[in-house]
Formats: sequence, C-alpha cells, structure tokens
Amino acid sequence: MSINDGLVERYLAVWNEPDADRRRKEVAEIWAEDGLYANTGREFHGHEGILEAVTEAYDEFVAQGFAFRLHAHAENHNTARITWNMAPRSGGDVAARGTQYLVFAEDGRIRTDHQFPEEI
Repeated sequence: MSINDGLVERYLAVWNEPDADRRRKEVAEIWAEDGLYANTGREFHGHEGILEAVTEAYDEFVAQGFAFRLHAHAENHNTARITWNMAPRSGGDVAARGTQYLVFAEDGRIRTDHQFPEEI
C-alpha cells in the first residue's frame, strides 16, 4: 500500500470511524501485524495495541464532536509524512495538529507510525 493507493484517506478515516468492527478491519489492513504506533505518551504494538490507540482517540476526541482532517502529506521511498488537523466536526478553529511519520513494510502496510504533536 502506498499513498497512491489511498492510504492517506484510509489512514485518517480509521481514526474517525464510528464502527468498532470496521476500525478493527482497517487496522489489520493498514498496519503490519507487528506494527508499532507511538505517540508521545505510549507505544502500541501489533494490531490489538494499535486498535487500542485508535479506539482511545476515537472515544476521547471523535465521539466528543471532533474530526481528524488532512492538512498535508508527502511520500519519500518507503516512508511518508501525514500532517493532520483536529477540529470540531461542525466547523470551527483547529484544536490540535500533529504529524505522523510512517515507515512501510515490504507488503506496503505501515511498519512504524510515530506521532508528533505540533503547536498551532
């Protein structure tokens, strides 16, 4: 999978996905089985760990009326950078912004995903 295969849209959609079964399916398709997602507070390993992180973000932000939206992205060989904004779903000022640095496995799924919050 690469950005050209719609990864950016799928990546952001999984964080906004209300259906728990669909989130589980998307995590398995987007991240490698032994993938790593790391934010500034914790590391999450494998599909179950990454699903835990996605669900926590959904419950804390999306279920409370926010949405994650694309700000910018770029691809460089087997890596990518995705910058996103989090803002009220109904519109309004950006409440948070972050950048994800992704490294892809041989099969195109995400091997590592590191989040860096940014000041807005």
